[in-house]
Amino acid sequence: MITIRAITNLEEFETLMSYWQSWQNNPNSDFGLFQLVCRLRREVISPYVIAVELSGQPCALLVGRLERIGFAPRVGYFKPVMIPAKILTIIYTGWLGQVDEDIAKALFRFLSSVLVSGVADAVAFDQLPDNSPLLNTLMAHGSRLLCQKKLSWSLHWKMSLPEEGGFLDYKLKAKHRSWIRRKYRELESAFPGKVSWQWMSHFADVPALCAKLEGVAALTYQRALGAGFVDNEEHRHRFSLFSDHGQLRVLTLDIEGYTRAFWIGEVYQGVFYSSETGYDPELRDYEPGNLLFVKMADELMREGIREFDFGLGDAFYKKRFGDQYWKEATVWHFAPTVKGLALRSYQWIFVTLDTVGRSVLQKLGGIDKLKTRWRRHLVVSSKPKYDEK
Repeated sequence: MITIRAITNLEEFETLMSYWQSWQNNPNSDFGLFQLVCRLRREVISPYVIAVELSGQPCALLVGRLERIGFAPRVGYFKPVMIPAKILTIIYTGWLGQVDEDIAKALFRFLSSVLVSGVADAVAFDQLPDNSPLLNTLMAHGSRLLCQKKLSWSLHWKMSLPEEGGFLDYKLKAKHRSWIRRKYRELESAFPGKVSWQWMSHFADVPALCAKLEGVAALTYQRALGAGFVDNEEHRHRFSLFSDHGQLRVLTLDIEGYTRAFWIGEVYQGVFYSSETGYDPELRDYEPGNLLFVKMADELMREGIREFDFGLGDAFYKKRFGDQYWKEATVWHFAPTVKGLALRSYQWIFVTLDTVGRSVLQKLGGIDKLKTRWRRHLVVSSKPKYDEK
């Protein structure tokens, strides 16, 4: 017999910690990180973890946070007016333990009752994979009036790494290997004797590292979008958490002693999970992202890492190097209340506009060009003062 209960304070997690830690398989659903996020983010009202028990024994967890946010569906990079709402966010990779259709149906019924009770205005399932029993249940049993059925899919890419040899020889054709080596030479020629690459797997001073990375991150288009690395309390604590477990990895490109590009990720259960990257836009012509990627892959291969997970979001370089992929989509299920129906209508309007706009741009062949132009427009234009210490 399946029984379900919700846990809404951190102290109660102690009874489930051993189960959680034995089931976690991604940095995003790490027990320590979840506790950290719940403590530090101001929008979090409380944790909301759903424990599923079979014959009295825990068999699965659905990990979520009850949050007070400004609800605003995206239309490309544009965000409309935000509406205050209480959202139950089921985190990415938040289904831990036993995964099957019967548990998915039981979770759906429980969450539907949560929405009826008024605990939340909506449930957001962050990036469910296309083979998820929970996604199948939502599509089959969710009301069209309340549950988002037309989904915006993105591809999630992963890459296998070889056991021997260099990454350039393994993954790139001869002309591409030549191109990458040429970019290395151009960078070295532009800054003779001043270029260094720093591979870090042990960290003595996390605050100092975060301060170095911030100088680059502040110049990126990700910062303008409110994404990417930020030197704040959450990132410093996150770095310390994964560093203490020997899981944090950072590669930086330094020129004249200043960090000008970086790549950050975690090694978790034998897989490298990419989290954040960034580079000084003044170095764009040297393709620092590609150079970092090749050096990062080489370092991971030396460690014996055999898989490179590119993380959320689609990009050309992921398609180019990835050899495994699956589809993911965020799914919304709204409460059968006046507020829930208002949010659903608001979402429907802007999702429709976004879909129509993308369709038009796709036919005109302009999506990638528009993204590139818009990202360059977002980049901070002021030149960093690298000559001052």
